[in-house]
Amino acid sequence: MDDKDIPLANSKVEYQTLLRESGYTVAKTTVRAGGETQWHHHSHVSDRFLVVRGVLTVETKIDGLVKSTRVRDFHNVDPGVVHHVKNETEEDVVYIMVQAGGAPDIVLAVAPA
Repeated sequence: MDDKDIPLANSKVEYQTLLRESGYTVAKTTVRAGGETQWHHHSHVSDRFLVVRGVLTVETKIDGLVKSTRVRDFHNVDPGVVHHVKNETEEDVVYIMVQAGGAPDIVLAVAPA
């Protein structure tokens, strides 16, 4: 999957793949002020976020409940967990993401009401 083909990308979210090997991917993501990804999950891979600049908001939806976490350092999202990330600050947020555990995919989900 090419970075430009990521269905979550928009003008305020920029992806850069740093390394792609069999079984894992390492990417740098920049989320501009007010930017966010769509709600989604991954069938087999986990997302591991290491925030290197700013504060990232990670929202997860489990059993119909949305949990919002402000991340300044490290956060993990397991396979199958519906989630998205957003920047609720005025500064750019930069994080390194490691996906591992199987074939990468992105399954778009309906945003919670």
